[in-house]
Amino acid sequence: MAVIGLTADGKKIVAKSTSGPSAYAVTGFPITIDELTRVDAVIFSEISGGYRIAGTSISGNVVTVLIHYFDYDAGSDGASITVPANTDLHLQTVKLVVIGT
Repeated sequence: MAVIGLTADGKKIVAKSTSGPSAYAVTGFPITIDELTRVDAVIFSEISGGYRIAGTSISGNVVTVLIHYFDYDAGSDGASITVPANTDLHLQTVKLVVIGT
């Protein structure tokens, strides 16, 4: 979305905001950071709608986010669980702040 700053060693700090997928895959949701060729770290991540980002993985300039939700009717109340496959999350906003080159 936008380069919002530089680190002391010249790496870019990028803020990215995007819609969630219309059909979530349980392996995660890939987000490409077009302003970078390589993401070194994710320093902030969130998703709207009562969901949470349970983890991230990085490959080149793509950050894959694993999305969970809390199902208080489940047998393990209180624990977050992976969003089921094909769940429509396109109305949710995913925000990231990343560092890279």
